[in-house]
Amino acid sequence: MSALFATVFGVMVAVASAHMCLLSPKQRGTISGLNSAGSNDCVLLSSPCGGRAEGTYETTFTAGQKATVIFQKNLDHWDSKTPGRFDIKLWKGNTATTVGSVPDMGEQSLHLYNEEVTIPATMHGAAILQVTYVTNNPNAPAVFYQCADVMIH
Repeated sequence: MSALFATVFGVMVAVASAHMCLLSPKQRGTISGLNSAGSNDCVLLSSPCGGRAEGTYETTFTAGQKATVIFQKNLDHWDSKTPGRFDIKLWKGNTATTVGSVPDMGEQSLHLYNEEVTIPATMHGAAILQVTYVTNNPNAPAVFYQCADVMIH
């Protein structure tokens, strides 16, 4: 009985600890345990920014120019029947503009993604860059969230 409990508990922890972290621009809050699959700083489940408060605007983008967004699949939740994706959006107020989307192709945990996006030419001022991991996996949380506060000139 205890072996079954340990197995069920381990599966529940793994599912509850699915993760995605935003490295550049730097995500809100901390990124401790980044190179360990299952980092608590990569398990934000509440929209739009995982419950983390607005931070400082450490990254500046230029409107109309290309920018590189780097994020990590901290824990893999790929399902071959219903593959997920990573969406990259810029938020101004309550309006989101999708600037990139990367399919989840079953890369292993700790895989780094470097996605080049174009900053909308009409977007200026303070904005939120949001990356979501939409798992499409019925055995995992539906979406993981990370945000960075950015300034667009």
